[in-house]
Amino acid sequence: MENTQNNYMKGFIPYAIAAAVLSLCGGFTASVPTAISTAWNADSALTFITLAYSLAAAAMAPIMGKLGGTLGRRKMLLVAMGLYTVGQALIAICPANIPLLLVFRFMVGIGAAGIAPVVMAYIMMDFPPEKMGQGFTIYMAIACGMVIFGPTLGGILMAVIGTADAWRIVMWICVVLCVISFALCFFMVKDNPNVPKGSMKGFDWGGALFVLLMFGALVCIPTFGQQNGWTAVTTLVSVAVAVVSLLILVAVEKKAASPILSGKFIARKNFVLPVIVLFLTQGLMTACLTEIIRYGYAVDKASVASVAMSIEYLGMAIGTIVLGPMSDKKEPKVVAAVALLFVALGSAIMLLINENSGILQMGGALFFVGLGLGGNTTIFMKVALSGVAPTESSSASGTFNVFKDMCAPFGVAIFVPMFVTGMAGKAASGMAVPAAATSALHTVALVQLVCVLVGIFVCFLLPTVRAKAAEQA
Repeated sequence: MENTQNNYMKGFIPYAIAAAVLSLCGGFTASVPTAISTAWNADSALTFITLAYSLAAAAMAPIMGKLGGTLGRRKMLLVAMGLYTVGQALIAICPANIPLLLVFRFMVGIGAAGIAPVVMAYIMMDFPPEKMGQGFTIYMAIACGMVIFGPTLGGILMAVIGTADAWRIVMWICVVLCVISFALCFFMVKDNPNVPKGSMKGFDWGGALFVLLMFGALVCIPTFGQQNGWTAVTTLVSVAVAVVSLLILVAVEKKAASPILSGKFIARKNFVLPVIVLFLTQGLMTACLTEIIRYGYAVDKASVASVAMSIEYLGMAIGTIVLGPMSDKKEPKVVAAVALLFVALGSAIMLLINENSGILQMGGALFFVGLGLGGNTTIFMKVALSGVAPTESSSASGTFNVFKDMCAPFGVAIFVPMFVTGMAGKAASGMAVPAAATSALHTVALVQLVCVLVGIFVCFLLPTVRAKAAEQA
């Protein structure tokens, strides 16, 4: 491949810019849904305002990935960036109309769903095989770095402006950034002639419909379960839609000539086992953070917990930069297992936290959790996407992306309620709140530690990647 052999890094620049703008705008507008619900006196709609974006970004990822393989990377990137930009602009001018806002948020989510698979597909196809881990590391470092700074900058800006419509100015700043990114991608991105395009003839529209319904319902389950209860009508309806859609999807995809969800790709050990480890462990990234923050408020150490949050992000960034590229030099499954040892260490430190603990314990626990999981995100990308045919690179990236993105909400849905319920139960039995919070935190940390140890075991069941790469070279 021309780009792979010579100018793969130069060719990656516009993709990196697109990834950076996507993550920066995502972080920059993190507090916008809350600001809108407050300004419009629509607190009851906050869940749906937030869900409209996350549902589209997750559920549409396999579909947009498949379209990327069909239309070509350049066209898909421009379409996705266009949707993302126009959606941001429409939100900025949107009147106080919740249904209309949800449509525009969904449009932005579709755009986000199309950008990530294209960026990942470029790394898979244009980076040399021995540099793929480096490529995913750069991608994740950009994403993590922008997400870290985005919420802070957006929050500061809205606080400085201090008006009810300050969020609109934030949206317009994102629009300007998106327009610049779109222009750069338009002039700089070229399709690799060695990566064949598909055809829209016979496109799997039936599969696309039920992929959207199934993953959309799955994304809704943890949100509705946490807020309304696991036996609430909304939660049970989401479960029913997910199950029925899955059954129909299996039947539809068996008949499709080029299915949205390729059974051959999903059934591989390279895909199934990393996803299992991700669901066992990746949700701890947000769950541990939320638990420590809640614990900090319970024991009157909210400021310490807030600083610990930044320390976890630091660990995540270091893990991405340091541990991720090691999968190019060492066997990925071994590096992944070592990375999870850091997560186990973080969970073990959480077992020692009490109401007298300071930043060393709280921050140390979150640092090691972030360190290990930050590195593993990159490593599992390489494992799951290794050996994929060029024609399936975008589709495979989109499929893996949706499973990866679903780990955090499911982890939070399981572990955070476990902590909150445990603390409330112990407090109701007469235990002082600080002691109840400490006991609940220890119980959840022990369960999390067991999940990490199981994840380490599964890592050693992963297929060997480096030996196959060496044979292909």
